[in-house]
Amino acid sequence: MNSTSASHFGARVAVVPGTYILCWFTVAAVLFGAIRAQAALANSSARRTTMQGDSKADFFVAPNGNDAWSGTRAAPNKGRSDGPFATLARAQAAVRQTLAAQPNRHVPVVVRLRGGTYFLQKPLEFSPEDSGNERAPIIYAAYGAEKPIVSGGVALGGWKVVRGRWQIPLPEVKSGAWNFSQLFVGGQRRFRPRLPRDGYRFIAGEVESTPQAKGKGFDRFRFAPGDLKASWHNLDDVEILAFHIWSMSRMRLAEVDETQRIARFTAPTWSTQSYSALPAGGRYIVENVREALREPGQWYLDRESGVLTYLPRAGEDPARTAVIAPRLEQLVRLRGDVAARRWVHHIRFEGLTFAHTNWTLAPNGYSFPQAEAGLNAAISAEAARDITLQSCAVQQTGAWAIEWGAGCKNNRVAGCALTDLGAGGVKIGEMNLRPDKEAVTSHIAVEDTLIAHGGRLHPAAVGVWIGHSPHNSIQHNRIHDLYYTGISPGWSWGYGPSGAHHNTVAFNHIHTIGQGVLSDMGGIYTLGVSPGTVLHHNLIHDIESVAYGGWGIYFDEGTTGALAENNIVYRTKSAGFHQHYGRDNIVRNNIFAWGEEAQLMRTRPEEHLSFTLERNIVLARSAPLLGSNWQGGPDRFRLDSNLYWDAGGQTPRFAGATLEDWRKRGQDQNSLVADPLFVDAAKADFRLRPNSPALRLGFVPIDTKDIGPRAGKLRMSDAAPAAPRAYPRVPPPPPFSLAESFEDAAPGLKAGIATTSEEENSAARIRVTDEAAATGKQSLKFSDAAGQQQPWNPHLYYTPRLKAGIVECRFALRIEPGATLHHEWRDAANPYRVGPSLLVGDDGALTANGRALGIKLPPGQWVRFSIVCGLGAQGSGAYDLQVTLPGAAPQRFNGLPCNPEWRSLDWFGFTSNSTGPAVFYLDDLHLKARDVSAAKPNTRQGAAR
Repeated sequence: MNSTSASHFGARVAVVPGTYILCWFTVAAVLFGAIRAQAALANSSARRTTMQGDSKADFFVAPNGNDAWSGTRAAPNKGRSDGPFATLARAQAAVRQTLAAQPNRHVPVVVRLRGGTYFLQKPLEFSPEDSGNERAPIIYAAYGAEKPIVSGGVALGGWKVVRGRWQIPLPEVKSGAWNFSQLFVGGQRRFRPRLPRDGYRFIAGEVESTPQAKGKGFDRFRFAPGDLKASWHNLDDVEILAFHIWSMSRMRLAEVDETQRIARFTAPTWSTQSYSALPAGGRYIVENVREALREPGQWYLDRESGVLTYLPRAGEDPARTAVIAPRLEQLVRLRGDVAARRWVHHIRFEGLTFAHTNWTLAPNGYSFPQAEAGLNAAISAEAARDITLQSCAVQQTGAWAIEWGAGCKNNRVAGCALTDLGAGGVKIGEMNLRPDKEAVTSHIAVEDTLIAHGGRLHPAAVGVWIGHSPHNSIQHNRIHDLYYTGISPGWSWGYGPSGAHHNTVAFNHIHTIGQGVLSDMGGIYTLGVSPGTVLHHNLIHDIESVAYGGWGIYFDEGTTGALAENNIVYRTKSAGFHQHYGRDNIVRNNIFAWGEEAQLMRTRPEEHLSFTLERNIVLARSAPLLGSNWQGGPDRFRLDSNLYWDAGGQTPRFAGATLEDWRKRGQDQNSLVADPLFVDAAKADFRLRPNSPALRLGFVPIDTKDIGPRAGKLRMSDAAPAAPRAYPRVPPPPPFSLAESFEDAAPGLKAGIATTSEEENSAARIRVTDEAAATGKQSLKFSDAAGQQQPWNPHLYYTPRLKAGIVECRFALRIEPGATLHHEWRDAANPYRVGPSLLVGDDGALTANGRALGIKLPPGQWVRFSIVCGLGAQGSGAYDLQVTLPGAAPQRFNGLPCNPEWRSLDWFGFTSNSTGPAVFYLDDLHLKARDVSAAKPNTRQGAAR
């Protein structure tokens, strides 16, 4: 975009040519308002900032400067014949001239920026020619305590107020030369209109992808009546924010069929895997709907007309409130040449603020597997070495703040504030392994830095992400207010080659992560073979996933050779520590407290030693100590010299066993069950009293005084702008109920809110049909076929997540000759536990949890079933079954036994188990929880009448 710049009162405001004509008084008012907002932010920082007190420099840049001047004066002279430069690009050119003239220079070349806002017309590009050396680095720094802001945005002024709404025409938007999806008003982020206003909408049904998306991903779903409208203005600009398990896709609408209630998108999600699906019950938000523009603080950009509309908040004035729209996606690019071994090197940025970068959704939408690692950053480096960002701020970005790419080494981010970020904070390394050692990113330090209010556009982003990169140091940082993970080293799943090793994550304060938006996350999340990686003296708390996987320290797939010690982890949704699978990890001298689901979790058993867990303090409050899967002996995992306690008064059990029985399995031979005697655990004071029994086990008290940014090191934290929450916490679901007659969906479609699992064999499908019905005209047809990879496919399931009460289920089945089916109720444990379980053999014989009932279902006829079972405190390890054959009286089987530890209904499904062509039909499916005051099912096992 071509634009000009005007300078007034020490600030620069970019004006789009031809956009509007203003009288001088209006221009001055807008400029003065922008300056006041920036100055208020700058003054609070200036009062506390002393590092940039030196005002000496080789060159100066100021908003009231002139690129025709020498740049050697800090302010214009009286005659305004000389003074500072006006732009950073001119100062960069002067530095190059100095380096060319003084090739043997031994003192730094210093450029100082006066306070104010510098609106860039294009990113600043630094090449090897811009480099210094160890004795004479190139320094771009703030002048004294002033606050220069390097902006990728455009300051907007000249608003017309129409019925209380501010409006401004932007010709470059109308012409297609400019678009933006963020707006910053008065120094704060503002959001586009959303539906619903609060919370989420939910996918009403899974729909098979279009032929164009087959084998690529998912590009359709069914919506509830009225949730989407084909008549919305600029429908192709409406964005669907579809939440998966640990990621979110932004989709563009291609078509809304209100008759079938099917939405089709311009491109599919990134994969055909279930964690990229658009299943029934999945959450989504509708964003950028003009018809929903009604809340103060919201805005809408009509790309068709080029008009921007903003609904002001109380106290905002179009003549005095600064409004900035982002234009550039990047602000600084450091680009060397790895192949030629030409590096950008020895450049320092000190006391500068980088702000207002853009990100817009591509025509095909955006969908990425994990951590938003594919997005760019405001400050981006490649083949860059000995680069330092000291006491800088990066804020109000469209994607990441900083990224260190291929060939970057020995770079440092210190004492910085990275806040209000569209994605994450610092990205280190790459997603692919580099055979060229010089191309490998390594030895990056991030220290004494604040990383906060991230994921504002992309919630799956991470505070610090490390790809295939070794020897990095992430220490003394505060990382909070993110929706996915705090720090994530490693980018290799399983035991294959990994470039992430010998990384240190220490003395970080990581909290308020997840916030009930995504799942499968950690305060610290590791992947792959990681020898030499150490996590120590981290304080991690308040990790909240929306479903499973809110862990403090999370050793995910293949994590090997990692050490976690002297960490304090508390208040986690799932557990303080979890290892999915891995090898030879050590977890020692940590405190794990107040896990909601458990304190320690392990998932996959393997034929080797997964981890050793010793000298830890494990504190529960009426929650299990050990959750998930603890199969195997001490050659698979080893626990010893730990201190366990349940502050809720329950006797601790170990994977369902007493301590005595647990020790017979070879575990915790020297461990204790005793109060650890913390100073005040309820207030998160985990210091130990002198008589703590943990000390007798060899536990070493954890010193927390150096956790987080060290005193005097973080100088930009007060510059962090306010950042409102971007995504709401998922509210507790309403009590699950199901009443499905399969009459609403057209024949050939999948069942509404169920998840349907199928393979490539098109003959094996689960679809609504009008071939048969128990009542009405339609039912659900299960068609099986030979050649299925898994014997349980195709299958269909619901996720009721019912935890208490009396549950009643009714359904009708019609079995065709040779069909085999399985109906089962499961919980969410790993391995899962089974409640009611019915099996119909190929001869029609019915069994219940392995017990033959002496009933055969006649082929081609409808048979009705009723199951009543208690959950939670109402559970008894038994259920009542009623079977009604055609023309016969109901047969009742009361007190049928199931797993006595099964207490919750998290999976409710029907499976076709035939090995060849077979068909059965399902109809009149009902499931609901009764009032808990209702009578329990009969627990007298085996009774029939």
